[in-house]
Amino acid sequence: MAQEQTAAPSDGQPADQAEMHDGFTFTVEEAGPARQRLTIAVTADMVDSKIEEAMGSIQTEAALPGFRKGRAPRHLIERRFGEGMKAETRNQLVGDAYRKCLEVHALKPLGDPQPVDPDLEIELTPGKPLEFAVEIEVVPDFTLPDFSTMTIKKPMLEVGDTHIDAELERQCLRHGGGEELEKGFKPADRLLGAATLRVAGEEEALHEAPQILVVLPEKGEAGAVLGLLIDDLNESFSKQSVGSTVTLKTTGPEGHEREDIRDKELQIDFTVQVAERITPCTKQELIDTFSLASEDVLREQIRLALEQQRDEEQSQVLREQAMNQTVEAIDLELPTNFSEVQIARDLERVRMELLQQGMEAEEVETKLAEIREQSADKTRNRVKGFFVLARIAEDTGISVSEQELNGAIATMAMRQGVRPDKLRSELAKQDRLQQMAMTLRDRKAMDHIASQMTHEDISVDAWKATQEQS
Repeated sequence: MAQEQTAAPSDGQPADQAEMHDGFTFTVEEAGPARQRLTIAVTADMVDSKIEEAMGSIQTEAALPGFRKGRAPRHLIERRFGEGMKAETRNQLVGDAYRKCLEVHALKPLGDPQPVDPDLEIELTPGKPLEFAVEIEVVPDFTLPDFSTMTIKKPMLEVGDTHIDAELERQCLRHGGGEELEKGFKPADRLLGAATLRVAGEEEALHEAPQILVVLPEKGEAGAVLGLLIDDLNESFSKQSVGSTVTLKTTGPEGHEREDIRDKELQIDFTVQVAERITPCTKQELIDTFSLASEDVLREQIRLALEQQRDEEQSQVLREQAMNQTVEAIDLELPTNFSEVQIARDLERVRMELLQQGMEAEEVETKLAEIREQSADKTRNRVKGFFVLARIAEDTGISVSEQELNGAIATMAMRQGVRPDKLRSELAKQDRLQQMAMTLRDRKAMDHIASQMTHEDISVDAWKATQEQS
């Protein structure tokens, strides 16, 4: 983003000369990473003109006792409406000057402007300039790399009987029946309960949830509770029962979207309210559920679904590699405050991606917890990715139509076994429709990047080996 702005002296003081535009004077100077300080002045002539304009409008419309409409003396009008008129005129001038400054300097703010001196009151005085200074975080400037020089790997997989058997087992478990438990919890058991999160040793809660779902992982594995990974979660519950309160401890990830959680010693108190163990249905029951003719037909349906899932996951792998290489090649300073907001937005984007791929809700939360545990560098790259994708979408005119959004909702609904209209209504209630549209836009932008790179086909085993090395 090119910016023609008055240079600030090295001592950080306002520039000697400022730019004049339509009665406004602007000085723009760097105030930190992707942060600009705007020093704005409205000329005395414009202040007087706007006051006269506002006073004339009031005088024409005002009706005071004893005077006909529009006939009241000016000094009475000023006494009655002067302070309110000045406040309204001041706010209008400040807003107009701020918008004009953004336009003149082609600034793209990422949030609301913050006053340089919060205690300083902006005063409107006839015959005097109106002056104020604010700081804003802006979209950082950067240069996109040459994508054609980059290579990404494409893992190749043939869906076989082993994959079909595993998916058949998963579907039998998914459509199985639940049996309530009182104790003796094991891996894959589902626990509903109330949870409270706080910093260890403190009374005040950071978060309270009246009811959440916890799915116990395999022995020795970490599991997610309130979006945080807890080591050997199964062991913490194996000797508990319904009604028990279990205290879990962990350290807040340095890349967590909430600053009050990062690197803190945390305590989660989880009270088990309901426990359930799923008994898988039989293959015949699954066949009957889908009204299929035989097990062979069921296996063929599963094969087709797995091939579609493979193609989607393959595309996602290409997208992720394309993004990783792109953000690594770009050097830009991230705005501090916006970055905290964007971490949360990026996690929501990942959530929508995983749900669209057909991942179960509890698996999604575990995946998000794993992402929160990633290093600060990876968190930083995810935030950088936001600006890259927005830039790509803007430069190429990428957008998402209502038809594309409805199609994505229909696909997600099919994988979750719900009606599309019901899912759309639920997403609207959760205020996630716009996020879903943004996720689709980002996906198209990533596909655009990946399409310009060289693709190298490798086996799934070779791909897994590269992931383990990284």
